[in-house]
Formats: sequence, structure tokens, C-alpha cells
Amino acid sequence: MWKTVILFSDRKNAVACEIVKILTDYGAGYISDKSVITGKGDFEVISEYKKTELDVTGGIAVFIDDSERFSGQRFPRGMVGICEEANRTALELFMQSGIPVISCGMNSKNTVTLSSLNSSSLLTSLQRTLTDCGGKTVEPGEFKIKLTKKYHSFSVMAAAAVLLLNGITPDVF
Repeated sequence: MWKTVILFSDRKNAVACEIVKILTDYGAGYISDKSVITGKGDFEVISEYKKTELDVTGGIAVFIDDSERFSGQRFPRGMVGICEEANRTALELFMQSGIPVISCGMNSKNTVTLSSLNSSSLLTSLQRTLTDCGGKTVEPGEFKIKLTKKYHSFSVMAAAAVLLLNGITPDVF
């Protein structure tokens, strides 16, 4: 079963571009108002730049910007939200919609964090149990990821969370 991944951000946001690059390298297709990339069919990534009416039955909403532009955004049941721990706008919108949230940040309160970083690899830590889109349980643990370039920390954490929710264990970014 594939999931729709919707990225909510500003146009030309560097973090959004990194997340798209990572996910398309893992087989995702990508759709924006300026680009369509065919993937292996595992899942689709869609960029949204403003409040959008969503009529989907499951998927992942990744909030990159902490912007009032998305004020009033609603998310249907069956979705999962991903955002940085400090993104109050996204946290409030996810809570109002009653959907589960995966927070990403650098402390023990977050679901996904980075536990070790050097120039060639990092350890991404899943700190709570997740259920992936296939209904399988993903237990807390660390995932070693080889780096092919330098990424923003949220790009790595959010991409790792999306991949884990899609039943893919990340290994190279």
C-alpha cells in the first residue's frame, strides 16, 4: 500500500528540496505545479504552497514552514503529521484535526532525532513505536545512514520518518 506525502512549504525552500531529493532517490514520484517525476510507484510526494482542500484516505503531511499562510488547514483522519518540535503552527493544526504527529528535533521528547553525526554518516533514532502503512510495527531503534552530501537536520529526520512510515528502512542519503 502506498502513501501520499504532502510537503507544506514556501516555494524554493531548501529543506523541502532536500526532502524531495532524498525521497525520489528512494523511489518516490514527485508532483508540483512545475515538475512531475515518475518514481518506482512506492509512494508519491506532492508540494503544496498554500492552504489546500485534502480529499485523501491516508497519507503523510510534512510541515516545513511555520507560516500563517496555512492557517485553517485541515487534515482528514488516516493521515500522519510530521514537523519540527518548534513548529507551533503545524502542531496546532495537526492537533485540531486529531491526527497523530511525529515530531522531529534534537531532544528526548521527539519521535525522531539524530543521535550521532560525522562527515560520512549519522544515526537517526526512532524513540517511539510506529505503525507503518502496511500495519507492521516499527520498534524504537537507531538507523545508520551513510551521507552522500550535507543536509539540514530536519531534512534527514523528516525523510527518515516518511521512509519508516512507508515500510522502508533508510540507509543512504
